[in-house]
Amino acid sequence: MKRIILSTIALLTLFTAPLARAWSYNDGDLLLIFRESGQTNVEFDLGSVSNLLGHSTGFTTNLTGWSSSLVTGYFGANLTGVKVILAAATSSTNSTPTAWVSSVDPNPGAYNVGKAVWVSNLHGTISAIGTDPVTPFQVPPANVTPTNAYAISPSDAQYGGASYDYIVSGGNFQSIQTWDGKTPFGTIAVEQTIPGSFDFWQVQNSYGVPDHLVGTFTISANGTLTFVAGPRQPVITGGGHSGNVSTIQFSTTVGNTYSIAYTNALGGAASTWPVDATTLIGDGNTDTLTHTNSTDNQEFFEIIAQ
Repeated sequence: MKRIILSTIALLTLFTAPLARAWSYNDGDLLLIFRESGQTNVEFDLGSVSNLLGHSTGFTTNLTGWSSSLVTGYFGANLTGVKVILAAATSSTNSTPTAWVSSVDPNPGAYNVGKAVWVSNLHGTISAIGTDPVTPFQVPPANVTPTNAYAISPSDAQYGGASYDYIVSGGNFQSIQTWDGKTPFGTIAVEQTIPGSFDFWQVQNSYGVPDHLVGTFTISANGTLTFVAGPRQPVITGGGHSGNVSTIQFSTTVGNTYSIAYTNALGGAASTWPVDATTLIGDGNTDTLTHTNSTDNQEFFEIIAQ
């Protein structure tokens, strides 16, 4: 009788992200925002979002290049209850226009949007967060090193229009957590309450292509912000076999690709196992893959997520 075994291998390598520079926003820069209702928005430009892209699953880094003392100076040493958001967007003329937006776990489904909506709702909003403090508002940078930060009160008569809260709500300060309906996640918030974990999604401007989970952030009450690249590890929920065909049911994440690695003898590294050519695009539900063995011998399996 065959046995179906899922081996979970997580190789975590801890690196330090490059330090950010002075606020000089460009398309593709990663913006980090801390906010609380009715309070000053503390905003950082961390440089290119590419620093978080293209890493192997399990790559881990603590995000640096932002001043935790500036944040705690406004919200207190214990950040419990404060909201955190990360966002970036390429130029609207990029050959593959792409935005990256944080969110708590979205509903199963694909969230990519048409180009006109992408340009106005995603690029337009993220670009305004990055550029409005400089032009036209000329907000004085926060007195902090590195000088890549603004602290803007939404109620400030002179500078409030450049605040995150004002921009994402269109000035009505309603539904800030969903950018007044402009995010692709429907009623799911882009902000995470500290402490907690939240996702970092890639959203493109074409229908029918699922968005992609780049990785997951975790933030502690003292402000330690950690990023882990890749999809969440799949969880086996069931399995079976008939003859020489094995079936595995497992949890999936929207937009990530899954396949089966297999072996008939344990002992070697799972990374050296053959991989079945059949793949599946996750939809956020429990999905199924099958593997056909040339014999009826015992086999061992691992679900690979990319």
